[in-house]
Amino acid sequence: MTANKLVALIIITALAGVASGEEIRVSAGELENLGIRFVSPVRVDEVAATEATARVVIPPAGEAVVGTPQSGLLTGLHVAVGDDVASGQVLAGLSSPEFLSLQGEFLDALNTHRLARNELERDRQLHEEGIISARRLQETSTRARIAETSLDEHRQLLRIAGITGSDLEALESGQQLKESLEIRAPFAGVIVERMATTGQRLDAMSPIYRLADLSELWLEINVQQEQVAGIRTGMTVTGPANAFTGRITTIGRAIDPHTQSITVRAVLFEGAQSLSPGQFVAVQLIAAGDAGDGFWAVPAAAVTRSSDGYYLFVQVPGGVEVRRVEVVSVSAERAWLGTRLDPGDRVAISGISALKAMWAASDDSET
Repeated sequence: MTANKLVALIIITALAGVASGEEIRVSAGELENLGIRFVSPVRVDEVAATEATARVVIPPAGEAVVGTPQSGLLTGLHVAVGDDVASGQVLAGLSSPEFLSLQGEFLDALNTHRLARNELERDRQLHEEGIISARRLQETSTRARIAETSLDEHRQLLRIAGITGSDLEALESGQQLKESLEIRAPFAGVIVERMATTGQRLDAMSPIYRLADLSELWLEINVQQEQVAGIRTGMTVTGPANAFTGRITTIGRAIDPHTQSITVRAVLFEGAQSLSPGQFVAVQLIAAGDAGDGFWAVPAAAVTRSSDGYYLFVQVPGGVEVRRVEVVSVSAERAWLGTRLDPGDRVAISGISALKAMWAASDDSET
């Protein structure tokens, strides 16, 4: 251990448990001889409380796998990765015997329903004329209801299979079977992955594309456990040169056992178009001060660390006061404090080692 490190360790140990507000008596001449200089703190409204790395992710509700509702032969892929697509746009074509069979069964149910409805109308007329009994009319009515229910079920099966409303109307009116099933986009977005190839035979529910709505993106930020205490929901998150901006919505509670980090989630509201899902980006978490208070910036050299917190040496008449402070963030050159100061305060930025030694000595003399 070097001599400087040993002295620092002795001073930190000696300062353990000292009280904030203690004054060190020292004359102006001694301050000058020791090379102790003072500066005033600067009030700021916000500060970069934490720097971290984030991963760009798609919200669960903004992503979907577009697949085949029926088995069949993939006859065509009409869009590529990176293409913007509209809601309802045709993405692929599928030749499906099952789809043809569903249409045929629907037409059979449609014809059965029409016959049952015609029979019911006829029997109502015959019952009014007293030609048939009420029992027979009831039996005819029951058959008509069963036929209508069956038709509705087959219509629903075709909708689940992906038939459009216009194609279903054409099938009902012209009874023309549609040979190919069109796979359509469930919402507007961007194709981010292709998962099948033209000419491939696919089972039902096989994936073809992965579609994402990139109008809203999230940031998943890995923050070290000791930094989480200074993070709050609603804090602003910015990228380099303010390329994008977001706001923290969720602070995780589970700690990653490998990295000892916690995941913080932010929703982007500006600049999302410049980012891609899966991308890693550098971010700053910006803390905003309370109305009227804000934060106070001082040179990093002004902050003294003790075993029980951080302190400043503030000039007072006849010496300096040892004042405990809350450090919100610190860089190589500057520290931002959450403790309220006064613009007229003067904090020591040089000769700190001498002040530490005097502080430790005054504490020893009292004990």
